[in-house]
Amino acid sequence: MHRFFQLLIALVAFGGGLWFIYGGYERSLSLAAKAETAGVYLKTGIDGKTRVLTHHQYYGIGAALLLGSFWWFWKGHTPAKRSRRRRG
Repeated sequence: MHRFFQLLIALVAFGGGLWFIYGGYERSLSLAAKAETAGVYLKTGIDGKTRVLTHHQYYGIGAALLLGSFWWFWKGHTPAKRSRRRRG
């Protein structure tokens, strides 16, 4: 794959990561998140199961995309070494 396409994929992942983190932050401030938090605390108090809030999932997805894009920016994809053919 050409370096330009690799850079494009990394930029898309970076933008997606920022979008997910911003979306998680916006959701954490909304009334829907407050209601979800109250429901999760109630359900956890009743049955003891662990639950993950939606905006925490957004934070996790955004962080994974940002880390992946940073890794791709610095390391990238190195092409495989070509092996020499023996003359015979």
